[in-house]
Amino acid sequence: MSLPLRRSAAVWWFAVALCPAAAPPGLAQTAQQAPAAAAQTVNGTGVAMSGDLITVGGASVRLYGIAAPLPGETCQTRYGQTYDCYRRSTDILQALIGDSPVLCTITATDRNGQQIGVCRASGTDLASAMVARGWAYAYRRLTPTYVGAEAFAESHRLGMWAGKVETPWQWRSRQLTDTAH
Repeated sequence: MSLPLRRSAAVWWFAVALCPAAAPPGLAQTAQQAPAAAAQTVNGTGVAMSGDLITVGGASVRLYGIAAPLPGETCQTRYGQTYDCYRRSTDILQALIGDSPVLCTITATDRNGQQIGVCRASGTDLASAMVARGWAYAYRRLTPTYVGAEAFAESHRLGMWAGKVETPWQWRSRQLTDTAH
């Protein structure tokens, strides 16, 4: 790959990471909705707590159908440099939210009482945008909704897919195994 191509790819990645309109057609804007469970909504100012968890008007909401890197999780670039992918994922989600109000449709509550919902900022499905940019994974055990967005990010080597990746559940399992020895 020539240097100019790498530079233009980096510029494109930066634009996609920060500008929802730069996302591939259909991925960030029209992801399938989660199954309708409850019509409860939460809206207000959004703050990213992690790559898949936000607070909206003071209420904590986990983004439906995705999983993002966990605290302490690191990733590697294609050149082998280690970086804090948990922090980067959180920062990207915050950039997607920006100053826009966030509207979440609560679809479920998990066994710990955590609200789960489909959240949008400026009409963009935040979960879809995170997966399509390569900063979160489709949580296939819950729904196939974001599998296409993940395939796009992986095939275009976006976000974490640009280097060595490990899903949060693989990372957690490895951490437990390492501490048990």
